[in-house]
Amino acid sequence: MKFRSDARGLRVRRGGAGGAVVDLTPLIDVTFQLLIFFLLTASFRNESAFKVQLPKAKTQEPATEQNAVVVKISEDGQIEIDRVVVDDRELELRLCRSQEGSEEGVTINIKADKNTRHERLVQVMDLARTCGIKKMGILSKS
Repeated sequence: MKFRSDARGLRVRRGGAGGAVVDLTPLIDVTFQLLIFFLLTASFRNESAFKVQLPKAKTQEPATEQNAVVVKISEDGQIEIDRVVVDDRELELRLCRSQEGSEEGVTINIKADKNTRHERLVQVMDLARTCGIKKMGILSKS
């Protein structure tokens, strides 16, 4: 003898030993759909190797280049590109490699910590110029 509940699809059957059997298939389907929904809509953050406190600026222009290469310089002079800490030679190789693949030229945006030595910033800009990169920006917060 089978019993059906309302139109929601939950079915209760009488078991042979006197107990009721609940069909869990619709509950499992809904659970998997919720899991897939949250996995697809979740935003994952890529953590960088170090934190950078950008200097404040009263006047600034928004960064317009969407595909710009971002170079981070920490307070103690470490350099990060593509979320990997690199030395000067590796930075030069990566910048030159990115410049070779572009027809109109690559833009680099430099995120330097507000306590970074000016000398280190000039060194990074000089490395970019040796690769032929002419469009550079220094990022700040408003």
